[in-house]
Amino acid sequence: MPGKDKINECLTLFSESTEMFKAIRSHGSLNSTYFHFVADIRSVFLIALMGLLLIPQLVSAQGRRMEGDLEVTPVRGSVHMMVMEPAGNIGVSAGPDGAFIIDDQFAPMLGRIVLAISKLTDQPIKYVLNTHWHGDHTGSNEHFGNMGHIIIAHDNVRARMNSDQYHLVFKAGTPPHPEAALPTITFSDRMTFHFNDDVIRVLHVPNAHTDGDAIYYFEKADVMHTGDAFINRGFPLIDIASGGSIKGQIEATNKMLELVGPDTIIIPGHGPLADRARMIEIRDMLVAARGAIVKLLDQGKSLEQILAAKPLADLEEKWGQGFVKSKLFVRIVYQSETGDWQLPQ
Repeated sequence: MPGKDKINECLTLFSESTEMFKAIRSHGSLNSTYFHFVADIRSVFLIALMGLLLIPQLVSAQGRRMEGDLEVTPVRGSVHMMVMEPAGNIGVSAGPDGAFIIDDQFAPMLGRIVLAISKLTDQPIKYVLNTHWHGDHTGSNEHFGNMGHIIIAHDNVRARMNSDQYHLVFKAGTPPHPEAALPTITFSDRMTFHFNDDVIRVLHVPNAHTDGDAIYYFEKADVMHTGDAFINRGFPLIDIASGGSIKGQIEATNKMLELVGPDTIIIPGHGPLADRARMIEIRDMLVAARGAIVKLLDQGKSLEQILAAKPLADLEEKWGQGFVKSKLFVRIVYQSETGDWQLPQ
């Protein structure tokens, strides 16, 4: 027989799932099939609770899955940032017109995302927008699509989500996504939304983190969501196989700086809120890193020779302590500049 703490843990879990279910049910245009699917999820929680009397391990396993908080930070005006590492930062505009959500993290976060939005506005979610195709930014797309929400992204996001992909760094492939996960409205260069008493400018920044990156600028609030075209931490992870490049990342940052003013608040793809000064600092780091590696390439150095020369030694202490270490970033820049990489056969 499990202890009282285990039973209370599962009761809390079931209570949380019920609140999430209520939020999902009341906060979107659920079609009947998906409504019953979500209802079945609640049944699973109830069955799991009963099963605890015989299999206490289920509690700890399910509890671990639900650990962690989705942190909601007011930014300015109608705009909020939602964070739960390691997934990408979510941007939300919540107001009388409804909710406008930028990126949607991993699929298991759906309930928490919808519940958090329901506390910001009693109006439905109108649009789900993706900054690029990676799963930590599009993971809940399928669920939102099944709920009837409009998903919007750059043309290349839909193209990549609708075909086999491969990530060189993780050495892992991604199969095509289900139809419900795909953006139903796409754009090639830019688009504009008039929503919650603001004007949201959407701009494609090509070949930065990927070939489908888009930034979102809220004119009245003076807030920009950059996706992974700008991250506020160490060396960035550039997806070369998805059309990203170090040169494009620098050009994208310069394009953003044309829009960003002294009071602009920046929601990066990952990391804390930033400002113009921080964006300039990171742009300068990217320029310095690329310059140091290109200098050695111009001397005819091989990748092994460049790695041995440690061209990022002066930047490593400040920028190379995160996931992307100096050696990995050298490889990324080398591949970006030379095109010397191959997909597995």
